[in-house]
Amino acid sequence: MKSKEYDEYAWFAVFLLAAAYFVITRRGGGIHHSRGGLLTSFSEPYEISASSVSVSEGRNGNHEEMMRSIFYIANNQKGGSSSSLTLAHNHQLEVVLSSPPDLQECHKAHSNSNEQAIPFLSHLASTTWVHDEDLGRGYLLLSDAGRSGRIWRWEVGGGPITIGRSLHMERSGCRSGLWVNNTNMMTINQTSCPENIFTDSISVQSSCTTTKTAAEVSPPLLGSPSLAVELTRDAERASIGKNIAVAEWGEKRIIRVEGESGARTPLVVLVPPPKNHDKDLEKEEEQSEDTKQSEQVSSEWVRIQRPNHLSYTPFGDLLFSDNRDNGVGIVYRLKDAVHAQPISAEQSRVAHGWTKTTMEDQDERQDNIDSLFQINGTIDGLALGSDYSVLYILVATPSGKTVYQLSLDSDEDDEDDGSGGTTGEGLKEGVSVFYKMASENCGNDRTVEAKGANLSVGSKLSVDAKGTLYVITCPSSVTLLSTEKGQGVAIGSLSSQGSSDFTSVGFGEDGFLYITSSHQLLRVKNRIG
Repeated sequence: MKSKEYDEYAWFAVFLLAAAYFVITRRGGGIHHSRGGLLTSFSEPYEISASSVSVSEGRNGNHEEMMRSIFYIANNQKGGSSSSLTLAHNHQLEVVLSSPPDLQECHKAHSNSNEQAIPFLSHLASTTWVHDEDLGRGYLLLSDAGRSGRIWRWEVGGGPITIGRSLHMERSGCRSGLWVNNTNMMTINQTSCPENIFTDSISVQSSCTTTKTAAEVSPPLLGSPSLAVELTRDAERASIGKNIAVAEWGEKRIIRVEGESGARTPLVVLVPPPKNHDKDLEKEEEQSEDTKQSEQVSSEWVRIQRPNHLSYTPFGDLLFSDNRDNGVGIVYRLKDAVHAQPISAEQSRVAHGWTKTTMEDQDERQDNIDSLFQINGTIDGLALGSDYSVLYILVATPSGKTVYQLSLDSDEDDEDDGSGGTTGEGLKEGVSVFYKMASENCGNDRTVEAKGANLSVGSKLSVDAKGTLYVITCPSSVTLLSTEKGQGVAIGSLSSQGSSDFTSVGFGEDGFLYITSSHQLLRVKNRIG
């Protein structure tokens, strides 16, 4: 008789347990709280990197209103003309993941030390949001360009404790060593990839940085600087996809990791060569028979060197950049990239030595890749406009940074293959300057470039759903640009004092703007996304 009474109340006990789990594991502090479950309220708070945003002066005085529509501003700060706005509590720029810096000289100097601060992030370069339909939520992929590369996964789960980071892929940029230190990009050179495992203990407050610059003691960059989720037909959002495109610096190619088999299908190995845009030099070269022969040789496709800034268009094309060793930056388009046939896992093991995308494709006729943009400078970022009709291109030179806008509609109508049709300024038709900033404007926040290091190691440009551009203009500052009469206008900035240089900026579908430095992941709540 007593057992029956207990059975009658069993459902109530199960209900209480379920209700308690729901309350504990769901976000506390409102829907805009930056934490996970209720138990995270008892955990150590994240380090705050910036607690305010700056507002640029505007003719109509609407820049403050625009910044308020983007960030969560403290309620006690009333509207008016202000050059700075305080971010609301729990909506500040916070450091959610941090690693000691990966400095090789520090490893050697402190290999006998008892300290156990082991770095796990070498050189973060970009972030990509992936939505998992099976889990019913998304997560952030962090691309590490340092050493042989790693792809990390960072997420906040539905459980009582933040899931945090986990290793998603090892050796994401260099596996074979065939193309490391290879000056002849058409032949194989057997070397080795740098080791990813950190066995030496180091000191975070190391004295080695006082005698050498960080660039001189930084690890080799042979990892994966950029990722992109391949579009899935009829998907509700662009982040839903099983396949991931990866730029491999150690292998000097762009591949697609097949979600079903894990095979690495080569998408881009060879690209059209750079074109000479110096008209005076071209006239001199036309008078030389030797130059004519060299031009004929240069028309042959070359192996890609520093692929970066991967982005899929709604039409299934893949946009990407290549910063050549001669200081030329080029933007390419791989047509119908989503239709590339996958290879098997067995083929994937030998594909590192391929000099083209497939061993069967040995014909010289290649028209699936065209050049959209070329300039003497470093491509620092690519971003499609909110309506996908414009491609924004961030270019860095010693004098500063410039954002160009390329009309993709006009490019579709252009019969030229992308190698000619330049304006008097050396720009292709359909390209215009959107925003320009001199390096002097960064003041004390100017980058000191290492000798001979002219590499773009991060995606420093992003666009939100309303068309506002987010540009890393200074080493530790993100400038927000709105569009007024076809030109970019700075409306404000988000700066972090005393932090490492920012390497990338991008959005997640969880309402956060994510920023990386070489060894940190930061985020700030954003109203638009």
